[in-house]
Amino acid sequence: MFHVLPEQVVVLCFLGMLAWAACSDAIEFRIPNTASLGIAGLYLLFVLTSSVPVNWPWALAVAGATFIPGLILFASGVMGGGDVKLLSAAALWAGPKLILLMLLTTSLAGGLLAVLVWCLHQRRRYRIATYGDVSLTTAEYALPIRLPYGVAIATGAGLVGLRLISG
Repeated sequence: MFHVLPEQVVVLCFLGMLAWAACSDAIEFRIPNTASLGIAGLYLLFVLTSSVPVNWPWALAVAGATFIPGLILFASGVMGGGDVKLLSAAALWAGPKLILLMLLTTSLAGGLLAVLVWCLHQRRRYRIATYGDVSLTTAEYALPIRLPYGVAIATGAGLVGLRLISG
């Protein structure tokens, strides 16, 4: 017989919030604050419902240690504010044990995402140069390439969630 523990339900909700944040970033290039706040709030529920002790003070330290460099990257224009908040909220879930796995997976997913976005941009440039595609104006062509990095963050954090569910 299959038994679902309350902590597993909370982790599934965490995965759902990550999916929402990723979809929002992919479509609108915006991660809602409610997604990051919801992820942080769900972590509190996870701590309260977990069947094993959770080292939440160190998880807070990891989240803070993730937020500070993210804030610097945001101030320098390298990273969006929503990305920084999502990454810090997800770092709570990773804690000291899974933060390196999360950051490595996020980096790899971000690299693959960058290659995909670049290829799509090159295809668009080729269509304009070759066919004079009227569906894209010159102003749209000149727009900088934007990367929905929340998708990569959600990928890395999603792996953390799967690890938490599997034990």
